[in-house]
Amino acid sequence: MLAWIRKFDLKKAGWISASVGGINILVHILVIAGIIPFLWVNGGRTESLEAARQISTSSIIMTIINILIALVASQIIPLKLNKFFGIVLSVFLIITLPLTLVGVVQQFLGTMFEKCVMSIVTIVGFCSDTRIAFEKRW
Repeated sequence: MLAWIRKFDLKKAGWISASVGGINILVHILVIAGIIPFLWVNGGRTESLEAARQISTSSIIMTIINILIALVASQIIPLKLNKFFGIVLSVFLIITLPLTLVGVVQQFLGTMFEKCVMSIVTIVGFCSDTRIAFEKRW
């Protein structure tokens, strides 16, 4: 299984992961701007536009951090990591994979926009994150 996952190019997986993060950021910016109704995201459970703005702002910050980690882990941003930090990065990425899988399930339980659009984006992100997570770094 790991050999099959590793056949996909690591840098392509990094760019795909960054693109998925960019789409996620774009959706949250559109929610903050009021272009996309706030009831279309977060499972439609957000009470007000102000609450949706707070959630979207924190999601943007977390997504930016995830993009940076993906770019470093996929060696698009070249950083020399010693063995310890390579292991820490690998463990972090592997531990966050189940959380991403939970995100996929949540998309299918959400609003129609999340089911039709964001679920595809999340699945593509999960696949590219899986490739990045299982790269041998030590």
